Amino acid sequence: MLKKTIIVGGGLAGMSCALKLEQAGLDYLLISDRLGGRVMYSMEEKINYGAYFVMNNYKHATKLLSKTNLVNPLHACFHNSLTERFAVISLHTLRLLPEFINFFFAMREFAGHYEVYKNRCLEMTQRDALNADAYMAGLFEKPASEFIKEKNYERVADDYISKFAYACTGVDIKKISALDFLNVSMGILIPIHQFIFDEKKMAEKFNGHLETNRIKKIEKINDYYRLTGDNEKIYEAEDVVLATPASVTQKLLNLKEIREACQLYVFHVEALLKPNYQKYELNLFPASSEIILTARQHDGSYLIYSRQAQVDLNLVCQNHKLLSNVAWEKAMYVQGRAYLEQQYAEGLYIAGDHNGLGLEPAAISGIFAANQIIHHA
Repeated sequence: MLKKTIIVGGGLAGMSCALKLEQAGLDYLLISDRLGGRVMYSMEEKINYGAYFVMNNYKHATKLLSKTNLVNPLHACFHNSLTERFAVISLHTLRLLPEFINFFFAMREFAGHYEVYKNRCLEMTQRDALNADAYMAGLFEKPASEFIKEKNYERVADDYISKFAYACTGVDIKKISALDFLNVSMGILIPIHQFIFDEKKMAEKFNGHLETNRIKKIEKINDYYRLTGDNEKIYEAEDVVLATPASVTQKLLNLKEIREACQLYVFHVEALLKPNYQKYELNLFPASSEIILTARQHDGSYLIYSRQAQVDLNLVCQNHKLLSNVAWEKAMYVQGRAYLEQQYAEGLYIAGDHNGLGLEPAAISGIFAANQIIHHA
């Protein structure tokens, strides 16, 4: 049976697309092996093993997620080494106040442009939205380190902001664009919250429009698309939205280039941290550290993030018991300047955070694809 629209991938992009089509009363089928994508929330443990927080300005992503505890920046500590560290409220922060002011004004300028950009991205491709604002287009091409130097807050970036960006991306800021850097840096100034994602409830929401499968092949047949699942099941649709990870999209469409992905490994532990880390809910580390972040959870346990699968947790723990761990071999596509066209071909759309980091950009990309399908219905 020919469907109007098939959405492949159940992350924030795919679910946002499905939700928009459902609201418009259009037929669709959402195919995914698991709802959530980079969001992996355990209802039993009340722990996020994937994306960890949402910002207060994530108005589209939070249609699918429920905000919970505020992540208090006053309970964070930024570590340069085993002996050098800076709390948010400290003499070191006061000494760098002029640079913090520079950071604040740079972020205020960015925020104004970024809100307009996000709204444009609901109706136009990200490329067109970038080209509509020379400031934003420049950020997409500019390295984060160059932007920081231009705005004169290099010490603040080294001691504070870069560590927060490292916690969000898993890579050194030297490897990311100014756009992605500023996007995640908003979490320094805008309230951020942990969240709940109820996969079961969301599956019920898409009842009758959701199928569990993986798509391994897509081909154009006359004026429709034919998709083949892992179990050799055939699907056919007029429109297809590929809301899959960039590496999967690359394979399905035989794309030459995508942005490079980082690797993240999440360890949930019962632990007594070493004295330097016990006082703080969050400990953030420099890009030279294998350990990226420690985050105290609601029950006193910890999440420890690393870019190494075999990291020595005793670097931050006096003693610990491993409860569980999750490996993200391709966590986020944040390195490089490759761009994936959202309107790839007639009736074929690419959605996700391939061109801009974060849950909110992913959700917006899914809504963009849905809006194009609605307009042409």
